[in-house]
Amino acid sequence: MNDSAAYEKAAALIQGARKVVIGGHPIMDGDALGSMLALADCLRATGREVLTVTQDLGPGKYDFLRGSDQLVPLDSLPAPLPRFDLCIMVDCGAESRARAVLSRLAPGTPVLNLDHHVDNPGFGDAAIVMPNASSTGEVVFRVIRHADIPVTPGAAEALFCAIVTDTGRFMFSNSTPESYRIVAELVERYGVKVGELTGHIYRNKTSDRLKLEAMVTETLEIRLDGKLAIARVSMAAMEATGATDAEANELVTIPKSLKGSMVALLFRELGPKELKVSFRSEGHMAVNEIAARFKGGGHLRAAGAHIKGRLVAEVEREVADAVASELAATLARTGGAIIV
Repeated sequence: MNDSAAYEKAAALIQGARKVVIGGHPIMDGDALGSMLALADCLRATGREVLTVTQDLGPGKYDFLRGSDQLVPLDSLPAPLPRFDLCIMVDCGAESRARAVLSRLAPGTPVLNLDHHVDNPGFGDAAIVMPNASSTGEVVFRVIRHADIPVTPGAAEALFCAIVTDTGRFMFSNSTPESYRIVAELVERYGVKVGELTGHIYRNKTSDRLKLEAMVTETLEIRLDGKLAIARVSMAAMEATGATDAEANELVTIPKSLKGSMVALLFRELGPKELKVSFRSEGHMAVNEIAARFKGGGHLRAAGAHIKGRLVAEVEREVADAVASELAATLARTGGAIIV
């Protein structure tokens, strides 16, 4: 299906729906939650009934976004859900990430899949997957426009949050001219207050989070002359600090911030035989295929994997060695260059 046909089908589904349920992946980040709340605010403004469901307990640090107080934990809802005209899933790179929500739907509920992960298979009755988009927020912005639904001030703030967080404040390589153009329009046309919103997003660390950052920084391991940086979040550190899962998941920024690093790994221990891995890279080095070897996936330069059934230390060695081997080959091929 070409892009025009995909947008037409998505627009028709949205325009024909009066009752809509919107969901995202577990442990929602700014892109997933921002995309969800932007859609919800626009649809509610047109008189539609909207249910926003979360696989988490709540919005976490994004509770400043309008509509975040209307998030409903999925576990508190009946199965199946009452009949909806449409389910929209946002930012779910694999159907498994959406399955908890999809399994609650009444039989026959149409599903619209909006995403930007390169390995999204296009699940659902209709899908718009844009791997070249900076964020799912960018995809949602285009879909709202194509469906001829007005962007509300609350939606503009949520979309700003989605794009800014997934581009790392425009520091990541997924930042594109289109990303800047959309944010410029959100500021100019809809009055988004950049200083206020970025303050909410980035100046909100709890003391637990800061303590955990200090403990994780102590675990920093450097390989390949600083090109590969590795950090670890242990169960003991989580218990000692009381930090949340969402806070822990963001700490891949610690190894990624090392000067000269090309690949960053964050190992998150969830049990003696359960490990989450966050992969981040720059320039020539892609990591999604390495994540796929461990049944994970994601973007070219931002991916993850959740590995169960093997000793954590054993998996860490295997993942680190696989990344180091691929990185060494990449450096040899590029003459040591990091950035494209």
